[in-house]
Amino acid sequence: MSEAAPVRMTAAVVRASAPTSPSAVAPGPLRTEALGLLAQPNVAPETAWRRLGPEIVPVLAALAEDMSVPDAQRMRAVTALARVEAPQAGQTLQAMLEDPHRPSDVRSQAAAALGQRLGLEAVKTLQARLEDHDLRIREAVAQALGRLGGQQVREVLEERLPLEDVPQVREALQQGLTLAEP
Repeated sequence: MSEAAPVRMTAAVVRASAPTSPSAVAPGPLRTEALGLLAQPNVAPETAWRRLGPEIVPVLAALAEDMSVPDAQRMRAVTALARVEAPQAGQTLQAMLEDPHRPSDVRSQAAAALGQRLGLEAVKTLQARLEDHDLRIREAVAQALGRLGGQQVREVLEERLPLEDVPQVREALQQGLTLAEP
């Protein structure tokens, strides 16, 4: 699924529009249905999320950061945002990735989901996070870029490799290059 021209939203705007505490998203049929889909061992198919409509975006964003929700379901909530047919889903993923105040696991999962959602259109956003202060984010971004593949991705990863000092991030960059092989 691709969005030709994703609208840029600041992390503060998305954070303000997407409640992140359990009580901020009132219990209701949409939250209950989302939790049911997230309880499945794999991310539910695109058709299941599409059926719930764009109103599911803030619910998924809130569930992703609700620490009372099991970790696996929280991560599936982030991944599900890549499957929701609504422009604000891509914007929410981008804001999750770019917000240094969000948990690292959410940001890392957002990197992968953003790549799935936007494809090569995510390269610029992901590339900027290769300089993130959190090494887990740099690792996740290198892997997400590698899964996208292509010459542009190879150039981005090759450019970053000599600048990276942390061995585990260097390894992730190398893995990304291996994945990006034509």
